[in-house]
Amino acid sequence: MTVQQELINLLKEDPRIIITELMNEDMKKQVLQHEMARLNEIVPFVNEGMNDAFEEENALVLVMDNEVEITRTTEPSEDDGSFTLRTESGKIIGETITDEEELEELREDPNVYFLSENFVTYKNLALPGEKQFFVMTGTHSDFFTDSDLESLVSSLIVAIPSTNTDHYIKDCFDLPHDTKLGTLIIGYTE
Repeated sequence: MTVQQELINLLKEDPRIIITELMNEDMKKQVLQHEMARLNEIVPFVNEGMNDAFEEENALVLVMDNEVEITRTTEPSEDDGSFTLRTESGKIIGETITDEEELEELREDPNVYFLSENFVTYKNLALPGEKQFFVMTGTHSDFFTDSDLESLVSSLIVAIPSTNTDHYIKDCFDLPHDTKLGTLIIGYTE
């Protein structure tokens, strides 16, 4: 059995996984075009995780049902990817916060502005006129599964598609643009 087939079989054991497929070159190209289009937004969106995934030898596309409940036996690693707002010099001036206690403290801080329930920006860190970018990094397989996918390959990165890319992937499989369905790209090198 090939490494690719072992990965696909392991992923298909997860009851949430609806689709696991090797990406062809055309699909990769379309995904990159959707991600590159985000660079032209007022605050550009850079999906570093997607770039890293496509630097690997192969890429799998996954569609999963986020409403199917499973019991996790492991906790995701500390390095579970990140979504940040950065300046052109690399300083983080906004980030996703998931700790409820930290969120409560930040709600009291006059230098913190909430863009959503758990995405904060730090007003005192931004310099006037400095360019800003949203940056999404890649993560490890334990972000979404207990299966140790990394043990099957020499390297692996999980990328989280932006909204437009997510819609493109769902269109490829004639699926609704439903938020209960999530998409991921897994880049790996045997």
